[in-house]
Amino acid sequence: MDNSNISTLQLRGFGDILKTTFRLYRKHLLLFLGIISLELFGNLVAYLLARFLPDFLLKDLVTDIVRIPFELVSIGGIIVATATVYLGGHITSRDTLKQALRRFWHIFACHLTWSLGLEIQAIGVIFPLVFLMSTESMPLVFLMSTESMPILFLSIFTWLVPVTFLTYLSTPSVMNLIIFVMIPGLLWMRFILLALAPFSIYFAVRWTCATAAILLESPLIRRAFERSRKLTRGRWWQVWGMLISFSALSFAIPRIILIAVGFILALTKLTGVPDAMGIIRLVVMREPIDTGTLFIEIIMATDLVVRTLVFPIWVIGITLLYFALRIRKEGLDIEMQMNNTTATHTKIQ
Repeated sequence: MDNSNISTLQLRGFGDILKTTFRLYRKHLLLFLGIISLELFGNLVAYLLARFLPDFLLKDLVTDIVRIPFELVSIGGIIVATATVYLGGHITSRDTLKQALRRFWHIFACHLTWSLGLEIQAIGVIFPLVFLMSTESMPLVFLMSTESMPILFLSIFTWLVPVTFLTYLSTPSVMNLIIFVMIPGLLWMRFILLALAPFSIYFAVRWTCATAAILLESPLIRRAFERSRKLTRGRWWQVWGMLISFSALSFAIPRIILIAVGFILALTKLTGVPDAMGIIRLVVMREPIDTGTLFIEIIMATDLVVRTLVFPIWVIGITLLYFALRIRKEGLDIEMQMNNTTATHTKIQ
């Protein structure tokens, strides 16, 4: 690997990580497009299954499980590609996917465990909040009363903590699985998840670097989680803030593009296009609206392509976060510079 570009190792904070994320994605666009073509194919397969399979209880879970291998290998490929080009090396999309495929079960164990941490706290907060805010369980008169204000503000604040995560950095099938195993009618089970939420978000942040470690350092799975805990020790709030930022970007960019596409379709006078608020409700809140089939098909196809193109951003960002933590805690930049100097000196001799 050519490390002549070793100065790129300097990552001093979120601004540097974000700037380097977009710079690497733009500079090596063809490399990353080759990797995410596998993710796009998996999404297309899942979309076709969802479209043509008859409705049954486990339909959403089945389509997600079919999509998982494509997603996880793509994540692994992006991590390998990011590490390689960031350190000044060269690699092909095919080689990155091969390396990820060889470590598939390790990626599966690390990423799915991390996703579980993200989803438990999201579901654990959102479901009880929706239950408390529903007029069936709590009258609207009480919600508007002075006595309910502390509960209302506490619920909103608690909801804001995990809401930006949702499924934007994790695997949606984990959420579907959690929802499925929750026995319908037993609402108290949702409050168990609420009790687990603080612990799950704590460990989700501590395990952020596990997937990168399993690919770039090749330890055992247990050691990968220990490695991540070591790197994030003393940096919990910083890592948590970066995760929220990456998640917010992954949420906002596709929605902005989809809203723009919706408005363009509205200007073309396409039959069945909803008004401006209808477009926003459909794109942002995923609220079903009564509109033409053609409009929905265009929006869904655009959403599929845009989400796939945005998909590498958070993977690249978390991989660079892994390097930033190693630089800060282990002096990785100094180590690499010394190795580079030694290699150059040997070559001269």
